Amino acid sequence: MDPSEIPDIPEVASGIKGKEAHKLIRATKKIGQVLFSSDGSAIGEVVDIVVRWDGQDPHPLVTGLVADVGELGKVFVSSARLITFTKNNNVVQQRQNGFQPWERRRGELLLNEDFIGRQVVDTDDVRVLRARDLFLARLAGQYRLVAVTGKKKFRLPEAGEEQENEGDLVDWADIHPFGDPGSELRLKFPHEGLKRLRPGELADVLEHLDKEARDELTSTMDPEFVADAIEEMEPEEVEELLIDTEPSKAASLISKMEPDEAVDALRDLGRAEADEIIAKLPSAVAGQIKALLDYPEAMAGGFMTTTLVVAHLAETVEEVVEKLKGFREHSVDIDGVVVVDENGVFVDDLCLFDILVASQKDLVFDLVHEVEPVMVGADYMVKEVVDKLKASRRSSVIVVDEGLHPIGRVLADDVIDALGVGSGFRFRMPWNR
Repeated sequence: MDPSEIPDIPEVASGIKGKEAHKLIRATKKIGQVLFSSDGSAIGEVVDIVVRWDGQDPHPLVTGLVADVGELGKVFVSSARLITFTKNNNVVQQRQNGFQPWERRRGELLLNEDFIGRQVVDTDDVRVLRARDLFLARLAGQYRLVAVTGKKKFRLPEAGEEQENEGDLVDWADIHPFGDPGSELRLKFPHEGLKRLRPGELADVLEHLDKEARDELTSTMDPEFVADAIEEMEPEEVEELLIDTEPSKAASLISKMEPDEAVDALRDLGRAEADEIIAKLPSAVAGQIKALLDYPEAMAGGFMTTTLVVAHLAETVEEVVEKLKGFREHSVDIDGVVVVDENGVFVDDLCLFDILVASQKDLVFDLVHEVEPVMVGADYMVKEVVDKLKASRRSSVIVVDEGLHPIGRVLADDVIDALGVGSGFRFRMPWNR
């Protein structure tokens, strides 16, 4: 085969059809083909193709074949001894010392045995495939694994059932694979493409992975990023993920989530499963979550977030800004600064714009509005919270206890999530399923 006929990798990634297809070798079609010696005699049958991969090379190198040569059994045929390796012809230069028995070495993978039928993530198009065919090409004089095709999972909206369809040819450089424990396929670090995903995209990937693959992926990625993704998943998918995850690891993920999202996730579990996870949480986090779980989910206390930036009247704007910097990871749950007096009683809720335009030396006292602050009790139902939000024309409202101490904030998106509960579609007291 003339190396000049092999397409560039970008062409591989975009899919090769028609006359271009002959430039690739379908690895799965090699299995079972006859292996010939250089004198034309049949000496065995191709059992599998061996590649060496450390997870870094975008296109793993083919190091040889595994062949069944009769009385010798399975032997390794080095790619250096291959004279011809094409779609329909496999010729090997037989040497006097014969073949070496096949024995897997570190870093080696078998294309058919280790890859086919396993899930992989196409990090470019952000989709989960099940590997069906693998394709080789001769690049710079060496055969390499360059592409994969697979079946893509999708969900029928009407029935909620998962179906599969054939995917396009995908450049192996964009692939993150999964393997059995101890397999070279299990990457120590996630593919760079996965690190660039948004939380919602990672959520979509997690929802389509099998339990084993999902557990493998969440073990290699940053727990905070995984927690952000879990917050974007459908409730039934979160429930399945937490049930399938070992309690201490599930607790680690829960502890990285926003309190209201963590409570929603645990509320959908059975009491025993939730208690097992809560027992593994740091005591401060566990106490916070237990307090929220005591409220029915249709009450403000059941869907508020407890992440609050609290400022005192005597503090300066500069000091408040420094506090805000410490809440970068919770930015989506913060649209204001809660002001309290010397007794911790709620005084006002300053919007971030008020902080932005004020002088750094101004006191919080000087920014407080003269009108009565907007607040709700933890026992307010969804409709009552909606009425308060509409009346105040704000994007959130502060939740206070009986002593008017701020204990949480209800954001507009929290209300939207809770509307399904309070409107009669779905009302459950804690642990009632």
